[in-house]
Amino acid sequence: MRGGWKIVVPSYSNQGWQAYWKEGRLGSCVPENEETASEIQSRWVELLSDLSDGARVLDVATGNGILLGHAEMAAKRNGKHYALTGVDLAPIDPARYVPDLSEGLQEARFLGGIPAERLPFEEGDFDVILSQYGLEYADLGKALDEIKRVLVRSGRLIWLAHCEGSEVVDQNLDQDAQISLLLAPGGPIDAMTGLLAKLEKGKRSVHAETKLRVALSEAEKYCGEHPPANVVREVCTIIADTASRYQAYRLQDLKQMVMDSRKRLLAHRQRINDLLAAVLRPDDIEFVRVQLAGPAWTSVSFSEMCVGVDSLPIGLLICARRTGS
Repeated sequence: MRGGWKIVVPSYSNQGWQAYWKEGRLGSCVPENEETASEIQSRWVELLSDLSDGARVLDVATGNGILLGHAEMAAKRNGKHYALTGVDLAPIDPARYVPDLSEGLQEARFLGGIPAERLPFEEGDFDVILSQYGLEYADLGKALDEIKRVLVRSGRLIWLAHCEGSEVVDQNLDQDAQISLLLAPGGPIDAMTGLLAKLEKGKRSVHAETKLRVALSEAEKYCGEHPPANVVREVCTIIADTASRYQAYRLQDLKQMVMDSRKRLLAHRQRINDLLAAVLRPDDIEFVRVQLAGPAWTSVSFSEMCVGVDSLPIGLLICARRTGS
């Protein structure tokens, strides 16, 4: 049990996320649809538009600051300015890794290597604390205690968490299945590795080439049965194109390409495993309810955030306000 109910704290290696944020991505774990991402942004802007001018905003597990970007937009639309701070367990540095970082995020304070259970701030340092797909990775009891400590009296907590049945979780389960196919013995990555091993010995192997064709054919069949299967399609398209023109490349470059592809897939699988371990299950949600039912909190609400024409759930929105006493 987590936070006293579960003794399972996710096996969060942080390695996959370190590389992920250095690739300049603003956010993670959002549905694979630009319109949906825009709708999520609009929902956050709406939630944050009524903050007071000069509000001190903390984003826990900020990544490269996508949530702070929404806060910046909310402030600008209402002629306000918010003091933005983001913390993350990973060694984030948006100013270094994110191209075209907005002016507001350039002014924001980002701190890496910060666990949610040990925030380096004084009591009452923030008016609002946010988290999108972040707090649930932490020890819930300790993290909520820290949030209570650094949140000013009457301050707000707004937290969008992974939960069972959400579109985000389902998409990641689907991507995990795709990665399993790509990395399986005899799968596309394995078959391409085998072909390159034969070529390195100065041989052409009908057997190795046949294994690769079979692996790619099975992958194509999978894509037809499990659309859109974007991960499988992208990787296999590159493999098929490269294998058909292998003479145009240096063998060492081809080997490096396959090694890099395997490494990226393994890192993505680790992030997915971290996410799945962090999903709030019924006992976790009940634990959070109990924590927020204490005298330190009021105006507590739990609701699904749904987006798109089909109103698909993307997480559990948890809101609460610190009592003024």
